Amino acid sequence: MAPAPATCRGELQLVSPEDAELCAMALWERRNTLREEIPQIHYTLSVPDPRTHYFHVRVRFQGPLPNLFQVFLPVWTPGSYLIREYARHVVGLAAKSAGHDLPVERTDKAGWAMAIPSGAKELIVDYDVYAYELTVRTSYLDAHGGVASPTSLFLYHEPWKEYPCTVQVELPRGWDGASGLEAATQPGCFHAGSYDVLADCPILFGELRRYPFGVDNVPHELVVTGPGSARLPRPQFLADLSAIIARAAQMFGGIPYTHYHFLVSVTETGGGGLEHLNSANIMIKPQQWRGGEDYPKLLGLFAHEYFHLWNVKRLRPSMLGPFNYQTEVYTSLLWALEGLTDYFALWLLAQSGVVSPRTVLEQWAQAMSQLEQIPGRFLTSLAESSQEAWIRQYRPDANTANVTISYYLKGNLAGLFLDLELRRHTQGRACLADVLKLLWDRYGDRGYPENSFEDLLIELGGEPLRQILQAYVHGIAPFDETVLETVGLRLQRGFRLPEGERPVWLGVIPVERDGALYARAVERGGPGERAGASPDDELLAVNGRRLATVNQWTQALSWLQPGETAVLHVTHQGSLERLEIQAEPPRPDQYQFVEIEEPSLRQRSSLEQWLGAPLRDET
Repeated sequence: MAPAPATCRGELQLVSPEDAELCAMALWERRNTLREEIPQIHYTLSVPDPRTHYFHVRVRFQGPLPNLFQVFLPVWTPGSYLIREYARHVVGLAAKSAGHDLPVERTDKAGWAMAIPSGAKELIVDYDVYAYELTVRTSYLDAHGGVASPTSLFLYHEPWKEYPCTVQVELPRGWDGASGLEAATQPGCFHAGSYDVLADCPILFGELRRYPFGVDNVPHELVVTGPGSARLPRPQFLADLSAIIARAAQMFGGIPYTHYHFLVSVTETGGGGLEHLNSANIMIKPQQWRGGEDYPKLLGLFAHEYFHLWNVKRLRPSMLGPFNYQTEVYTSLLWALEGLTDYFALWLLAQSGVVSPRTVLEQWAQAMSQLEQIPGRFLTSLAESSQEAWIRQYRPDANTANVTISYYLKGNLAGLFLDLELRRHTQGRACLADVLKLLWDRYGDRGYPENSFEDLLIELGGEPLRQILQAYVHGIAPFDETVLETVGLRLQRGFRLPEGERPVWLGVIPVERDGALYARAVERGGPGERAGASPDDELLAVNGRRLATVNQWTQALSWLQPGETAVLHVTHQGSLERLEIQAEPPRPDQYQFVEIEEPSLRQRSSLEQWLGAPLRDET
């Protein structure tokens, strides 16, 4: 049965071998049109049996071939700063040229080399890829569908990375697919302007639900698969998403793409999102997709990934593209790329009117609460945390919170305080959105020098902003909360439980695991560490009271007084130990941004200008 013609960009279909050949000829035609002998790269991605979790990939390289032809698979994915060693999932790589099988030599952990016969114009490489890791950075395949992350699947030849390529996707009958790839002239074929473009276009496939909508006459599509995908989180979800997109586009002066896909997997195991030039790969648990009280957080995730199409994908420091896929790429600006994107995601929710300013303030208050529970804020700056992303951000352990901070978490709050400081020092004439817009106007998607963001912030706000950047970004100074008064707010720290029921602080963070209670982490320099507690100790009893749950831990600690000695029995490396820990006062666990008493008209006006609406009570 002949496949139906493609009806929209990003639609993937099962194609016949004849169509595959036509697809492979597309770039040859393009080359002849340009009257240049440029190489052609054609990828075929097929699913022989999804129950095995294997993709089959064929890459056809055509053109003037060097005598020694080397190919590589990336070791990391842009936007996720961790070496992931994708080549470990490649199986049975074989090559042929001029009708003959070629010996293949493994050159390193992610590279292969073939000796090409003299005069040969075509090399075909076949291999399987095991895909059973469900994250937004990896590929996954099972009997119900999955997602193809190009960096974990498609080989490249370094000298040919800048050349255009075509992709053919062969899906099992009944499956549909979606991607940000451009539809080629032949059905089922897709075009990418370079390997970097291909690497930036994940493919979602299976039984998909499609929800098309438009913003500023530009087509957008929400594509969802998995349990619960038959309905949206709320009836107004597409309208809310459209409002967020429109406000972001207004900030930058227009939409920089011709189409956009939100590729959403509703799954029990995966989570998070990863940004792309004209799509976002998002994984959400069913309870999150159902909306409810977490609906603002759901919108925030979509706003975050969407805002990245400027801040990171196009508006980026020059080292973040074109990419070296074989080694780490370092920058001290991840706090601005990720943290400020977190900030602007929340800011967009308020500015677009889809979430109330008070709800957005609650999110920032929770972030302040989380930050002040992290001892690493006294040791590592935002700039240092950005540089250390490759070894810390994606590889947390029991000591991580003691020695570093998340550039997402603190970067989000740095955005809040930098925005308010810039407004204060310019009497409201400039804001942080102006800095990004000016950066966009000057550099566009060409890449900017490492110091450009800070230079423009100082250019707009003057020398006081230089000192503030030194304190907040390059230093470890706490945020100056007096700036909150400019918008009629203050940060209130309090307790969820009444006095007398609040647990004292032992510097040990408990976690339930397998029906028992363990120390998930021990605070550096805290009372627990001084007494000899260690991560992964099983927490058995406090002052003779048996422990098995976090609630029991909290209750046992609420019966103690600051300065009192708590006797903690633990199992450490199989041995029973008795620790004596001097309790410290309870720590605040409830943070709120509240209005100051009798805010002035100017303060109220400044808050409304900042968040797009006045602060109203919510019932």
